[in-house]
Amino acid sequence: MEASGTPAARNCVSCGRSISWDANVCPYCGHDYRMAMMGPAPTQARISEGMKILLYIVSFIIPLVGLIVGIIYYTKPEPEYKEVGKICLIIALLAWVVGAICWGAFLL
Repeated sequence: MEASGTPAARNCVSCGRSISWDANVCPYCGHDYRMAMMGPAPTQARISEGMKILLYIVSFIIPLVGLIVGIIYYTKPEPEYKEVGKICLIIALLAWVVGAICWGAFLL
């Protein structure tokens, strides 16, 4: 409240009329101020295609790194990270199986 006892006022950004400072919706044009107070919606993180390919190649060449990256990415809440983490884990495990088969054939 201002010193005179009347509530503070502001102008609506949509129609320009004077409205109460604590109004959530303009009574004249219906402009909703509640969404503006919440701030911008969070954007989902994106992994570039080049980064995905790099992670997959590293997961195959160095399976231990693939397992670590896979576990870290799989535990993130975003679905895209979970998918990349799962694929890194699969590639790392596949690389270990292929390595074990090749090593076994080499020993024979």
